[in-house]
Amino acid sequence: MASLSIRLGDAFLIKTPPKGKHLYIAIAKTTKTRHLFVSVNSRQPKSETVCILKPGPDVPDFIIHESVVNYRFARELTVKELAKLLPMGHRTHKGYCSRAVLQHIQAGGLASKRLKNRYKLALKDFLEM
Repeated sequence: MASLSIRLGDAFLIKTPPKGKHLYIAIAKTTKTRHLFVSVNSRQPKSETVCILKPGPDVPDFIIHESVVNYRFARELTVKELAKLLPMGHRTHKGYCSRAVLQHIQAGGLASKRLKNRYKLALKDFLEM
């Protein structure tokens, strides 16, 4: 297996049983070895719309229609944990976000009513560093 690394703004297609795979983006380093990831989903009528992403050069190519960041399914992962969740043959990132989009996603995390408090505090601490 090739060496896996995580940079802020990197997007990964992560296995999310029972419904297949979802795109997750690394938005903060929460400890020396852990990163906070948020899920990106197609926009639905009841989606939280604090952070909407549209296709374009600043977002991963994987985003082909209007999508939202689903902060409710945020997760904290190490490189080793991430590697276990990536489908075989897909153990590389699936694109990246520009700095502006990353900052938009991070700001959305602070504003979200669905991001767990422990993740919101970790994100806030990271942004204040």
